[in-house]
Amino acid sequence: MLNLFKKVVKKISGQDEPQKNLVDIFTEEKVSDYIGDKIASHETGGIWIKVQEIAEFHFLNVTIVGTQNIKTQNGITFDFIAKDKTYELNSDTKEIKSEPSTVSNQFVTQFSFDITEVDFDIMLTEGITIEVKSNKQTEEFIVIKE
Repeated sequence: MLNLFKKVVKKISGQDEPQKNLVDIFTEEKVSDYIGDKIASHETGGIWIKVQEIAEFHFLNVTIVGTQNIKTQNGITFDFIAKDKTYELNSDTKEIKSEPSTVSNQFVTQFSFDITEVDFDIMLTEGITIEVKSNKQTEEFIVIKE
């Protein structure tokens, strides 16, 4: 009798398991709602940044939504590729692990850079693409020009 009731509920609701997608919906909201400015795009996501000042130090908090599942103890490298030059930033955060988003097959990765001694504005204005490198993985994003 209980199996028959479950089958009827499945047919009426159109879902195999009513609570199955609850976690996925939460993850998707997280994917599309970031604090900061979107500086680069990708067909499956982008890069959002927020500059934070602590004492006399400046940090660039970064959120990446992309296809790479990053898990590293060595940090991430950003290569801002311009016409004649490449600018490189190495993440301040060394231990980084992506969070999966099962509905959209994307991964969300958060980390920071110390940009106290760096002219980040020049990197952003001159850069055409950003290559995100971790271990042996590389993912390319296109810088958004305003």
